[in-house]
Amino acid sequence: MSRAIRFAGLAAAALIAYVIAEVCKADTEATLAVLAAGISIGEMVMLRPAGRAPLPLSFAVFTVLVRAASAPQFIVVVVAGELVAALIRPGPKAPAARALTLAERCAEALSAGAAYEIVMALGHQKETPGIVVLALTLAALAPIVVSDLVGYVQDRNIAPVRARAADVAIVASGTLMAVGYGGLGHDGDLGLLGPILFSIPLIAAWYSFELLASTRRSFEETIEALAAAPELGGLVREGHAERVADLAVSMGRTLSLSPVELDDLWTAALLHHLGVVCLDEPEDGASPDPLEVAMAGATMLRASEALARAGDVVAAEPLLHRPQEHGQPGAALSGMILKVASAYDELTEGDDEHAAWAVEALYTGPGYVYDGRVLGALERVLERRGVLATR
Repeated sequence: MSRAIRFAGLAAAALIAYVIAEVCKADTEATLAVLAAGISIGEMVMLRPAGRAPLPLSFAVFTVLVRAASAPQFIVVVVAGELVAALIRPGPKAPAARALTLAERCAEALSAGAAYEIVMALGHQKETPGIVVLALTLAALAPIVVSDLVGYVQDRNIAPVRARAADVAIVASGTLMAVGYGGLGHDGDLGLLGPILFSIPLIAAWYSFELLASTRRSFEETIEALAAAPELGGLVREGHAERVADLAVSMGRTLSLSPVELDDLWTAALLHHLGVVCLDEPEDGASPDPLEVAMAGATMLRASEALARAGDVVAAEPLLHRPQEHGQPGAALSGMILKVASAYDELTEGDDEHAAWAVEALYTGPGYVYDGRVLGALERVLERRGVLATR
């Protein structure tokens, strides 16, 4: 079932429930039915900024719901909307994964309700513009905070400030939608028309993020296609570049590299053998000189402004073998991470069953060859993945 069909089905069900409730003169129930459908639809529409976990548009609907419903109604509507979303949401079909997402969303929704009620209680339930706007703003922010905490527990990673544009869109639109619904100081109440009107900027933000995500995917797919060239030519072990990139980025996070540095490291790791396709095969059949391979690849990457920093990482990796011949290269830490990740994959031949002795072999090298900090990061990553026993 396509996402469009799911949307149409939910919208039709909400419209039917709304009409029935209106006929029965049950205005509150009609509103809650529409908001429950909005939560379900919002769960399938995500803002996907680079550098952070996606944010569902349902977070904005939670903010409207805190004004439209009493505490018991809030809980019922959230659970109903999230249960429907859990049943029809595309993605992993495993019941455990869906149940975990359901629990997380309910916790995020309850945090919005709690934040609103706490601020209103501290303001003695006065519907003054300042108190209402503050309560709604914190209610819109609370689910994002809970989502970040969950992400940190899972990945030990907090989204940087530069990836917070989606947060601003959710908080601003959710607050405006809620103000439009209930007005300020009992004035300007638009009912359901308010959230609908003020959702237009949020939908525009979603469309913009989708275009950016599409551009990002195209860029990543191009990099991955280029990374496959040495492997298809039989010059590099199959899957080497992808494994090295995955491991290097995990090590980079452990060493607290910035998001920009992680992006450059990922690109460099995928393309660190690309230069081999530009070199003539040695007449004696020997392997090409790693320095020549790296410099050829770095030259190609530096020709593009977007890939120049990744080229610096590729160029740094082999120079770290030769401290007597060269000064400290730029991007030294990223280059060392790439060097260790690549050496580890070559030693294990892509099989983590050899992780223990591969790490031991890396530690036996001279101190200038493999940096101790980076080897420590490798160990921590492998321990988290369960392929290396904790020392």
